Amino acid sequence: MQKAENAPIEEGKSSPTKEGKIAHIVEDKTAPASEEKNVPLEGTQKAPASEGRKAPAEGTRKFPTWVDLFATVGIFVLSSLVGSLLAIVIMKLRGAENLTPDLTLLYYLVQMLPPIAYIVWLRRKAQRPSALHLGVRRVNLPILLWGVAVLLASSVVLEPLLLLFPKEEYQNVTDMVGLGGWAILSVVVCAPILEEILFRGLIFESCRERFGSGAAVLISALLFGLVHGVPVQIINAFVVGLIFGYIYLRTGSLLSVIILHAINNGIAYISLAFFGDAADTTLRDLIGPDWLYWTIYGLSAVVFVYAMVRLVLNLRNETELE
Repeated sequence: MQKAENAPIEEGKSSPTKEGKIAHIVEDKTAPASEEKNVPLEGTQKAPASEGRKAPAEGTRKFPTWVDLFATVGIFVLSSLVGSLLAIVIMKLRGAENLTPDLTLLYYLVQMLPPIAYIVWLRRKAQRPSALHLGVRRVNLPILLWGVAVLLASSVVLEPLLLLFPKEEYQNVTDMVGLGGWAILSVVVCAPILEEILFRGLIFESCRERFGSGAAVLISALLFGLVHGVPVQIINAFVVGLIFGYIYLRTGSLLSVIILHAINNGIAYISLAFFGDAADTTLRDLIGPDWLYWTIYGLSAVVFVYAMVRLVLNLRNETELE
C-alpha cells in the first residue's frame, strides 16, 4: 500500500487504482484523528507569554543581564542628580531659598523618565513585546482591600525597627514634597503611575521572563527599596514592594498596584496634611494602654506573617509551573 501511495498517477488516467481507493479511504478515516492532535484539550491552553517565563527568541541576547539592572540604577542616580541641579538652578533664578512643590514634581519627572525609557529601549533591542499589562478587567476589589490591610499591618509591624533610624532624613524628604495641589500630583498621581510602570511593569516582567516569578518579586522589590535612598524608606519600601509584587502576581493587573500604591501614598499625605509634625507620632505613643497596643501589634503581626507565607507559597507554585 505504501508503494501505491507514493507512486505518481499516470498522465491521462482519471480513475484511481484499487490500491489508491483503499489508501484514500484509509486517509479519510485517519484525517480527523490527525487533526484532533492539533486541537488543545479544554483547560490545557497555553498561558499568555506575559503570565510566565518566556524563552528568548533564537539569536537574541539574554535579557535582562545583571549589568542591565545595575545600569538602570545608575541611570536613576544620574537622572536624580540632573533633576536636583535643574531644580536648584530654577530655584536660584526665582530667588527662592527652598524647593517649591512644583519644582519637586519637575525633579521627580526628570528622575523617573530616563530609567523607564532605558528599559523600554533595552526590551526593544532584545526583541521583547510590551511588558505593560494594565489589566483593567482584572482589578479585584477584595484583593485590593486585602492589600490595604496588609500594608497597614506591615507599617505597624515595622514601626519598632524603623524607630532605630534617625528621623531627620525622612523629615527632609517630607519637607521637600510639601503640601497642596502640586504635592498631591507628585505623591498620589505621578509616583504610583511612574514607579509601578518601572518596577512592577518593566523590571518585574523583564526579570520574570529571564529568572522566573520568585526572582522577579524579590528583584523588583529590592530595587524599589534602594531607589528611595533614605535607610528608613529603603526597608519600608522593600516590604511594600513585596506586597505590590504579590498583588501584581495574583491579579496580573498593573492598574491594581497603581491604585494600591496611590492609596498607600494618599494615607501618608493625609496624615501629613492633617497632623503636620504630629504625623511622625508612633502608634505606641498614640495608644496609651500597653495591652491595647500589644493586641493591635499581635493582630497586625498575624496578618503580616500570613501574607508573607501566602507570598512564598504562591511563588513556589509559580516556580513549579514555570
